[in-house]
Amino acid sequence: MLIKNESFRVFRQEEETWLNCISLSFTKHLKSNHYPLRFAIVAVEKNEIVLETTILEYDPQQSYSQGFKNIEILHPRRKSFQDSFFGVVQIIPTGIRCEFGGFAGDACPSTNLLAATADFLVTHPNAVNASEINEMAQNVLYVEGKSLDDFMLGHLGLRQVTSNKIGTFVDSLGIDYLNEVINTLNAACAVKGLDSSMYMLLQEELGVKIAWTESGCAVGTVLNPEAIVKGVEKLIAHGVTAVGGVSVIHGVTKDMFDQHLQGKMPNPSGGIEAIITHLISKIFRIPTAHAPLPYYQDIKEKDIYNPRASAEFISTPHYFCVLKGLAKAPHLIPLLDLDNPPPHLITLNHIGAVVVPASCLGGIPALI
Repeated sequence: MLIKNESFRVFRQEEETWLNCISLSFTKHLKSNHYPLRFAIVAVEKNEIVLETTILEYDPQQSYSQGFKNIEILHPRRKSFQDSFFGVVQIIPTGIRCEFGGFAGDACPSTNLLAATADFLVTHPNAVNASEINEMAQNVLYVEGKSLDDFMLGHLGLRQVTSNKIGTFVDSLGIDYLNEVINTLNAACAVKGLDSSMYMLLQEELGVKIAWTESGCAVGTVLNPEAIVKGVEKLIAHGVTAVGGVSVIHGVTKDMFDQHLQGKMPNPSGGIEAIITHLISKIFRIPTAHAPLPYYQDIKEKDIYNPRASAEFISTPHYFCVLKGLAKAPHLIPLLDLDNPPPHLITLNHIGAVVVPASCLGGIPALI
């Protein structure tokens, strides 16, 4: 597998929907062994769209390749009806310098306020993860971003659960911090009662590196994504129903982190973390989230003047928020259609509103 980031310029006909325009672009630009892990519209110039995309190039002979042949955005499904059970989807993209949600879990208060207006709210880890803190409301459903996109495209339903068995993979380069991760897992078991004791130290280095797009958004790559796939396969074979990961992320400098604290730069690791979890979500259809091991522990200064970033400084593995989110994360159930979905599933038919930051209209939930 090879992960790469590319930019396209796409012409949009006036009568054409945004979603259809992007679908046609993918049909034109993607090779038969390519899958778009994530994308964003980053600029619109008259009738021309600038599309930044993370593409996975895969080996068609591998066992996992069959799933990549189904590119969900090429086959969007529309709501069949509006259910009386009213849900809201909230998206706060990571790695683009959001005013709220651009730091460590600082969107959680607004998330909970919004959740209080609905029967339930579906959001993704970036909105509520804050190092050792995750204070999302009881009616907030914690769904990884790729799975949330596919939910909005009508390809997945959500089945609520009372608990998950959580497995954790640890980047082999993070062995110096393994005890901190284990203590986090053990504390979650002892104090919160979570089923989170299972972990796996990967045998191979992942090679996680940040990168930046032309528009200034944070992205990145994983040099050895197969190591993630192998690790998750083994965890699932041992019965886990949700997967978390902690990885060492390369390329962050002191200047980058200082600028991030000052609100001048997106979270440098936000984009690559999303790429990792998107890969897991697509292949395994399992709840997942990720936390960075302290790649910047020696370069960050413990600032006390930006409360939105304070959670960055109270932890080493930054991982308990992930465990708390995954503890009751809904299971992901493939759907045949939206006309007659199983009654116990939450589907697109339950969604009455989508809430995104005012200038973040370039992703699937805003385009449906």
